[in-house]
Amino acid sequence: MTPPTASVGTLRWVERGAAAGLVWVVLTLGAHVLGGRPHPGLLALAVAGGASALWLLVDLPGSSRVSSWDRVATEPIRPPGEDPRLTTLERVVGGHFEGREVTDTLQRHLMALADQRLLARHGVSWRVDPERAGPLLGPELLALARQSAPYPRMSVHQIDVLLTRIEAL
Repeated sequence: MTPPTASVGTLRWVERGAAAGLVWVVLTLGAHVLGGRPHPGLLALAVAGGASALWLLVDLPGSSRVSSWDRVATEPIRPPGEDPRLTTLERVVGGHFEGREVTDTLQRHLMALADQRLLARHGVSWRVDPERAGPLLGPELLALARQSAPYPRMSVHQIDVLLTRIEAL
């Protein structure tokens, strides 16, 4: 009959325990030889703590995998062609039709789009220079820019005319 063999993991821990015990014995005897009065219990705790930290550092890299982080996303954040301004406009128009009271939200949003377009194409802003921007806006957008409370509820056709005019700027 063959004697049972110890597993590799058990043998490793036995060797480590023996090494830690040997370090403890050497430190304790060395302190006595040098004339010191070591505290064997505290020295054993210090050796155990140091050995545990060393074993953790030795064992950890072998058990963990290296993370792989892609630097460039394969998928864009938004689908190609999706403009966040369009999503906002859809939400604002839906709110204009479904709201109990008509606010200036749609008017402000459309005028902000018109102002962006004016600034990009003609270098003039409605907010900064209404005298120069007025003729470029046209009668429909000029009437929208001069609206004040109470704001009328616009129809789909009116909004379409305004958006067409903004695109034509």
